[in-house]
Amino acid sequence: MSLTMVKVPLKRQSEAGAVSDPFAEARRKLFPPLRHRILAEAADALAAGRFDVAESLASGFIEKHPAEPGAFNLMADIARRSKRFEEAERLLSRCIELAPDCAGYRFNYAVILHRPDKFGLALARLDELLGKDPRNPLFRDQKALVLRLMGRHDEALIYRRELAEEYPSSPKVWLDYGQALRGSESQDQCVAAYRKALELAPSLSAAYTHLADLKTYRFTTAEIARMETQLALPGLPAANRAEFGSALGKAYGDEKLYAKSFDYYAKSNALRRVGIDFDSGNLTVYRLNCESLFTESFFRDRAGWGCTSDAPIFIVGMPRSGTTLVEQILSSHTAIEGLGELPDLDTAVGQRFSRSELGHPPHDFWIGGWFEFRTGLVNALPRVLQRLKADDFRLLGEEYLELTGSRRTLGRPIFTDKALRNFGYVGLIHLILPNAKIIDVRRHPLDCGWSCFKSNFPGGQPFSNNLGDIGRHYANYVRLMAHFDSLLPCRIHRVIYEDLIADSEKEIRRLFDYVGLPFEEQCLRFHENKRAVATISSEQVRRPLYNGGIAQWGPYETWLGPLKAALGTVLDSYPHAPK
Repeated sequence: MSLTMVKVPLKRQSEAGAVSDPFAEARRKLFPPLRHRILAEAADALAAGRFDVAESLASGFIEKHPAEPGAFNLMADIARRSKRFEEAERLLSRCIELAPDCAGYRFNYAVILHRPDKFGLALARLDELLGKDPRNPLFRDQKALVLRLMGRHDEALIYRRELAEEYPSSPKVWLDYGQALRGSESQDQCVAAYRKALELAPSLSAAYTHLADLKTYRFTTAEIARMETQLALPGLPAANRAEFGSALGKAYGDEKLYAKSFDYYAKSNALRRVGIDFDSGNLTVYRLNCESLFTESFFRDRAGWGCTSDAPIFIVGMPRSGTTLVEQILSSHTAIEGLGELPDLDTAVGQRFSRSELGHPPHDFWIGGWFEFRTGLVNALPRVLQRLKADDFRLLGEEYLELTGSRRTLGRPIFTDKALRNFGYVGLIHLILPNAKIIDVRRHPLDCGWSCFKSNFPGGQPFSNNLGDIGRHYANYVRLMAHFDSLLPCRIHRVIYEDLIADSEKEIRRLFDYVGLPFEEQCLRFHENKRAVATISSEQVRRPLYNGGIAQWGPYETWLGPLKAALGTVLDSYPHAPK
């Protein structure tokens, strides 16, 4: 499979300027109108969110016309929107069998391969399509997305830049280009891209949200007024209201209008929470299951199991706790490659589940559902671990390393995995990779909690939309880590964010003592590190250490009662766990 950048001639400026939505035009060419009335009715029902009606019409049509590829394509779209991704993949495979020359069906198949263990296959399919139609904006847009998900940010940026040059009238193109620039050092270009998107589409709420997420960006008076005007428009969808609200929360906070700021943040989070099935009590149940399963005897009986590699460093903790900063420091060392938030442990565990009598886990598992504890796996993982043998633990560690292997491009012996939800896997990590390092980064619970509440997480973090849920999540995390501290003393290295700010060299030297590597001076200058950073902390790690992130919750204390109550004794005991 060739991953070489496909070079295409750019359109003339006059021609490009006339194309404001190149993706709609490309879809029209790939997917002509449905020829059958019943399928058209099913498509209309799907567009209206009536999945049951759409599925009934499409499946009935297939019974009478089993060789109509358009019907299978429609059924695959229904399955995808219903999160039945494996079913969608099977349906699209059948679709391609019936119409092997249809590029649209092949493109849909590449899109459905949206799972960490199939990114390489998706990329291969997209390269096949680009080989025949190298200028197709849909193909290039999707390839840029897959490359970003694979951590290949520089390659993704090339595609985003070319699309922006070729389609300068498309707000979506500029928005995506800004997102690609965000992980690099080009913050000025990033801001310019977002502003270009707003120039083309003043109502584009996502652009305001992305500007707010830059943390260091301050909205102008005119921008605040435009957001207020847009928010006042009747019929504005809830998702857009939430985006404008969070941006205005940031804007008024910068103006020290804290009551107004909090009101916008609260309304934005309430809108995001509507319709989401989330129960913060699931993490409590999972923690109690772990405390019951992982005992001294459980670990003693399995001593010496697992894969012996010492390559991984797992960085765990809460979002907004300083984990991106710690990874940036570590990856400034010549022996360590920073890989960011990897889904690979989820994937490896999911593959192991598929070999157990529990069957394949639901798709939410693959996209971070484990961290959100939404999938019914709260009780399942402990049951599986009790049945696994020594070879299973070793193979699980090896499978994880195999998945990470394709991401490691610098030839360095050690790498970081900053998937924060891995705090729920600490016991498992110890069993499958007993020589791996585990670093727990902890920030004051009120600073951390407030920062979660006002942040816009890519893909969402349902617990972060409610102050009480944030407190319960933080408290369960601290208590679970305390359990492993008691069973595995000195196994986990803890970085306290405030200590790191107060005496950075001392804490950084302690960090490398734990990792077992000699200290290198450039790690103190982590902000000079050129690596792409894909998290919402990307701008902050480009600056030297500063204390601006400490006690940010202070001006909002009046409204943080639910957070304090849910934290309970964890708040009083910080930075230690309550006895």
